[in-house]
Amino acid sequence: MRVQIDRFEDEAWAVLLLFPNGRKSFDVPREMLPERAVPGDVFEVSFEAVPEEKERLANENQQLLDGLLERDGE
Repeated sequence: MRVQIDRFEDEAWAVLLLFPNGRKSFDVPREMLPERAVPGDVFEVSFEAVPEEKERLANENQQLLDGLLERDGE
């Protein structure tokens, strides 16, 4: 997926457009982009699943739920 920097807002946020059609936009923290990024720059973006993190979070959530259920059953 490619995105293009449309503009910066409050120097804290970058408004990105899906490239090349620009029909969808979304904001990201400015700090996520390279320091010298400027409006008009195009970036390749990819997402990679991290199954072990998903499993870790599921276990953590289950432990929290189990703790709450134990407390309610006292």
